[in-house]
Amino acid sequence: MAYTINEIARLANVSTRTIRYYDEIGLLAPAYTGKNGYRYYDRNSLLLLQQVLFFRELEMPVKEIANILENPVFNLVETLLMHRQALQKESRRIQKLITTIDNTINMIKGDREMTDQELFVGFDEEKYAKEAKDRWGDTDAYKQSIQRWSSYSETQKEKIKNEGGEITTRMVGVHAECKPGDEVIQKAVGDYLAYLNKYFYTCNAEFLRRLSMMWVEDPRFAVNYERIREGGAQFVHEAVEIFCQNQA
Repeated sequence: MAYTINEIARLANVSTRTIRYYDEIGLLAPAYTGKNGYRYYDRNSLLLLQQVLFFRELEMPVKEIANILENPVFNLVETLLMHRQALQKESRRIQKLITTIDNTINMIKGDREMTDQELFVGFDEEKYAKEAKDRWGDTDAYKQSIQRWSSYSETQKEKIKNEGGEITTRMVGVHAECKPGDEVIQKAVGDYLAYLNKYFYTCNAEFLRRLSMMWVEDPRFAVNYERIREGGAQFVHEAVEIFCQNQA
């Protein structure tokens, strides 16, 4: 059976513009072009598009996808099994996040206790590493951070992450009556600055101030503070501003 570009787009729940783009870059050529100039796709086209979309689910760039699909040793069944394993792993991670949400709700209601590190169970370290690379990849601080982080054992990494989570919770201030300028909050900001210098990269008050601006402006980072308390990112930014002013 042959499908038009509109039909294959509807089947895959993507736009016709996406199908045309994949054709333009050589990722999904039509099975044939009719005398009317229309592009037609067959069952093999559907299987190829399925592969492309599976790889996109894994956030793989289209150029890398093209290299994989053009490889002479590409095996469809083996690749599908790989996709299955990746999705199962993601499914387990999502279930952990759901459990973290449920536990946090119960903690807020007073029905259970949670340690600081339990607040962050299920979050994808690699995802945030990619975000940091996209934003800071060309800086000396980022390169220094990667070098230091790679030198730690898994046990050390877990300890460092737990310490960071504990400081972050103190810095955000989980109680509604907390103010950014409170002594306990300012102490936590100072501890966080020392934490960055100890484990990651050389960081001064001005660099910390720029980081705090990013925490507010970029929702990918803001969510780390908003999940602790509503308005958490802005709260920490204000706390850091006060800290920097006191350092001047």
